[in-house]
Amino acid sequence: MNTTTIAPSATRLDCGHIPVPDGIGTGFATDPATGTTACYACTDERQRDALNHATRFAAYIAYDSTTLTTWSGGHLATIDPADRHQAGEHAFTPTGHRWTRFTWHATDGDGGRWFGVNGGPGLVVFLRRLRVCAWQTEFGNGRPPRYCHRRATRQASSAPHTLYCRQHDRMARDLYDWTTQPITSTR
Repeated sequence: MNTTTIAPSATRLDCGHIPVPDGIGTGFATDPATGTTACYACTDERQRDALNHATRFAAYIAYDSTTLTTWSGGHLATIDPADRHQAGEHAFTPTGHRWTRFTWHATDGDGGRWFGVNGGPGLVVFLRRLRVCAWQTEFGNGRPPRYCHRRATRQASSAPHTLYCRQHDRMARDLYDWTTQPITSTR
């Protein structure tokens, strides 16, 4: 009979979990400011929460170009299908060196839109939140919904990360009785 032993409290992390002993996701994270330790799952959850409140964020592009991930591989956002199979474009640095430039658009779990540029899949990308309308239009015929992509001028009062253009602001108010206000932060 196999028995699982509970690790002593000395091996527990500050998040309350024990570190994974081997395999993918091995180890734990340490906050450099406070010195607290956390398992990768708790760290990924904190990163997703930080993404929802940020206007600029650093993440990684998965090797298959389908998702934005944390440094430990946790899912942050889904990359738009149009950006998944790009070949990149040749660009030049200010000093004249040539590099391949990849542009990425992604949607996080709360519908926030992000944009970033880097050197390709598997590398870090510095993202900025796009100030585009979050309204999705259904097409039918099996085609996925599309975002409005107009510049947003208003934000939902109950969810400041939900942005609308002038036309869809009126639709959200009429359909859902949502109140909106002018965008207060620069994005």
